[in-house]
Amino acid sequence: MTVDFFISYADDDLTWAEWIGWQLENEGYTIRLGAWDHEIPGGNTVLARDRDLQVAKRLIAVVSASYRLSPHSSAEWTSFVRNDPSGEGLTVLPVEVEPVPRSALLGNLNPVVLHGLPEARAAAVLKRAVSQTRLKPSQQPGFPGRRAPQFPRRVTPAGMRSDTKFLLALLALDGLGFLYGATAYNGDGGSADLKRAAIAIVVLAFTVGTVKRWFTRRF
Repeated sequence: MTVDFFISYADDDLTWAEWIGWQLENEGYTIRLGAWDHEIPGGNTVLARDRDLQVAKRLIAVVSASYRLSPHSSAEWTSFVRNDPSGEGLTVLPVEVEPVPRSALLGNLNPVVLHGLPEARAAAVLKRAVSQTRLKPSQQPGFPGRRAPQFPRRVTPAGMRSDTKFLLALLALDGLGFLYGATAYNGDGGSADLKRAAIAIVVLAFTVGTVKRWFTRRF
């Protein structure tokens, strides 16, 4: 007689193993779990474990920090990996119940992650994982409707921007001020010439700052 799943776990993760076994049996799968099947009074635990490893089609590894340190757990999942080294038979299903670094061999297999999920969601994820051999969605994907990517180009605004208009007006005023200063300059170094020179310097500094800000925004 064969069974669907052998649940391999560390002693510290018994509650997780029992929860997983309960979910699967309620879905109609046959399982073997040490606490339920190997510790019957009067039975031989070692022989029962060995027998169930041989008749199970697949193994669920309840992966945690304790599981990685358990020599018995390693012996169980490596016996399945030996018969399916490429993983194409999906005979070993790692189920992560806490965040752990991936091991060298078992880490090559895509895990089912249950930690951090609410119970209903975790049960749904587990049931879907044990029944799937493909990840094709149950509903037709929506039409993307996107064109192929194009090389990005700067878009030129349809009209002249307000900052550009302000800059042009400022340059026009500067031009008028230069003409006025050139025609009204006396050359005697009087107060009027000094005032015009001071005003010209202030306007020039403001214009230069405006040009820099405009250039930064546009380019």
